[in-house]
Amino acid sequence: MKKVLNLLVAGVMLVAGSFVSKAQPGGGGFPGGGGQFDPAQMATFRADMMKQTVNLTDDQYKKVVALYKEETEAMMKAFQSGQAQPMDPQAMQKQREEQNKKLKAILTDEQWKKWDEAMQNMMRNFGQGGPGGPGGGRPPRQ
Repeated sequence: MKKVLNLLVAGVMLVAGSFVSKAQPGGGGFPGGGGQFDPAQMATFRADMMKQTVNLTDDQYKKVVALYKEETEAMMKAFQSGQAQPMDPQAMQKQREEQNKKLKAILTDEQWKKWDEAMQNMMRNFGQGGPGGPGGGRPPRQ
């Protein structure tokens, strides 16, 4: 389970780190494209995913957006100042533990269990599918 969560956090940090360095003019930025990376957009995107998965209440949703925004902004500042490296396993472990503690305080036990299972499933399927399936590359021409 720790390996799965490490991969998830690494992916999020890698994506966020790439947007911190430079967004492509006229098309970069995630989600939605178009300009510089926005921590509020990323927080909303992540909270929307959680809302769909565990049926957050409006109050929970606001708290999750605020949590994700705060963490994304802190991560961006750390990367920009050179205090953190995108793939530092110890920093990712610490950040993930702190985030999980905060999320558990917002979610019910049932919601947390559902979210944790969804993240595990996502990481099990990570790298499968996509262009060419698990082996990568292009699908065969027909």
